[in-house]
Amino acid sequence: MGITMINIPISIQIPELWQGKTFSKNDWGSINLVVGPNGTGKSLFADQLKIQLAQNGYKVRLLNAERLSGLEKMDYTYYTHGSQFRLGLNISQFNELKQYGENYGLSSSAFVILKERLDIRVKIEALFSDIFNKTIRLVEEGGFLKPKIQNNSGGAEYELKGNECHGLKEILTLLTFLYDESKDCLILDEPELHLHPQFQSFFLAEIRKLAGDPKRDPTKKLFFIITHSPYFIDLRSIDDLKSILICHYDIPPDYVNMLDPQDEYILSRFLPRFNTHHKQFFFSPNPVFVEGYTDQQIISLLFDKLNYNIFAAGSCVIDVGGKDELAVFFRLCKHLKIQARIIADLDAFFKGKLREVAQSDCDCNDYIQQKGIGTDLSVLIGELERKIKEVADDLVTKISADPDIINLINFLKPIINTGDKRSTVVTACTMALIRFQTKILADVSPALQNNVNYIIPRFNLLLEAFKAANIFIFSKGEIEHYYTQTPIDYLNVTDKDKSISFHAERDYLLATADKTKLESTYPDLLCILKESIPQVKVNLSKHLKFQIVEWIQTVQRAISKGDVSEINGLKSNAKIDYKLFNQIIEVLELAVQPDKRFTCKIKINKSLTEFNTEIKFDEKTIPHDFVLTV
Repeated sequence: MGITMINIPISIQIPELWQGKTFSKNDWGSINLVVGPNGTGKSLFADQLKIQLAQNGYKVRLLNAERLSGLEKMDYTYYTHGSQFRLGLNISQFNELKQYGENYGLSSSAFVILKERLDIRVKIEALFSDIFNKTIRLVEEGGFLKPKIQNNSGGAEYELKGNECHGLKEILTLLTFLYDESKDCLILDEPELHLHPQFQSFFLAEIRKLAGDPKRDPTKKLFFIITHSPYFIDLRSIDDLKSILICHYDIPPDYVNMLDPQDEYILSRFLPRFNTHHKQFFFSPNPVFVEGYTDQQIISLLFDKLNYNIFAAGSCVIDVGGKDELAVFFRLCKHLKIQARIIADLDAFFKGKLREVAQSDCDCNDYIQQKGIGTDLSVLIGELERKIKEVADDLVTKISADPDIINLINFLKPIINTGDKRSTVVTACTMALIRFQTKILADVSPALQNNVNYIIPRFNLLLEAFKAANIFIFSKGEIEHYYTQTPIDYLNVTDKDKSISFHAERDYLLATADKTKLESTYPDLLCILKESIPQVKVNLSKHLKFQIVEWIQTVQRAISKGDVSEINGLKSNAKIDYKLFNQIIEVLELAVQPDKRFTCKIKINKSLTEFNTEIKFDEKTIPHDFVLTV
């Protein structure tokens, strides 16, 4: 049975971020998650959300990401109306303290609640004793309230103010506000701050116990959680999925409203396997989905070894388990306006839901129209399949002397007329044509030679159409067909073959440090990956060159004026500031002639480059012209 959604009309505008567009949503879950990259306006959204929830009759508390302000290991005044935590909380200012906490989204008033609410304090004391093995006590001394802690195993009692970690303060105050029924709606900005993943999950479990519609059941609360943590993305049903808002940089947040029934079915079957790794796509503006974990492992490792920073580009590689799952996640990202990319095996081109996604995609169909080859991608793929099948049908009637063609014929013969194997036949014949087009051309009947010459160019053109929708196909077959460390029969790759070849490839990648060697070993694979996966290459050369150019010009001027005549003089000259620049370069040689002609050799420090980069310059060097690569 689905979860009953709660009707709360919310309409929010943030003109400085959303270009005049409006966010609107009426149906909410009891636990709603707000996710997205930094700088997408989540906290601004929360401020307006608080106002509108209050206008809808909810008693709202917002705890912002700076909620522990005033509870640090230092004095504080502003947020506690003059109190200093090292002295304790001024009891005479409790009312003002609570008001400041509520106005500014701070946690300091939690200790006032603990003092005034014995029922909440008993719950907190029990949890701290049984979970953290600690006893908490609120002590009044000289008009001040001082929270004190003691380990149950023994030891002296100490004050919470400076001796306890942020994590314990965080969970203590969060639980206090959670159990306080004076508010029936909590907006929590990054509740994961300072919390171990175990206690993030614990806190979410406590939230679940109290989540519900407070207007139907006054013991329940409504929750809005702004988070960067996958541990708060606990999806148990499709309704949980519909309660997630995805924030973007320049448009209002998106959410899933309606899903195709078949997509909903596949997702509901996938949810029990939805682990922390899969949840990355909620936090990534450019996720890349692949079928299996071996694809994910090899791709991620290869990029890591080549220093391609996919994470800085907001990318991550996520395995989802199959072709149909790829299609569902891709459509889900379309709903949420997440710029997802797919890398799929060749068979996904010819059958399954991913092909359906491509065929219905406007960008794919626009591409084929621009190329003047048709208006319907499904018709073009069907035509290509027919021609490939005709070649396969012809080949199995031939007797060939070529071992590669014999291998293909032997693979095709047992399945050529089996209806449910048509896609396998077409995929196998395509892989063979990519590898042995000339050999196949020599063996097929003359009437089919035009087919052979037509297939690969048309196939490549349709692959480009798929790319227009951010769907990238391993044209050789599967990722195993790009491996280099173990020989495999491209037509018969068993699960055992995949396991053996994966571990061999992974071991090779881990053991190889030479980037040039890796790039020459995997040219075809890297061509696909570089095109499909957004990445950032930090251009250190540009910034380093700027600093070195300035320094070289300073050295040239100093020598021309006679201020420097040998290496020690260079290193001690105040204007040259070698002490500072020695952090990026080392002067190896300096020879100055009486007429002030000179040669100087410097080396870039190893902390900035893996290459043994040396630079020579003299009085004629034009600093801006030299090429620097690190």
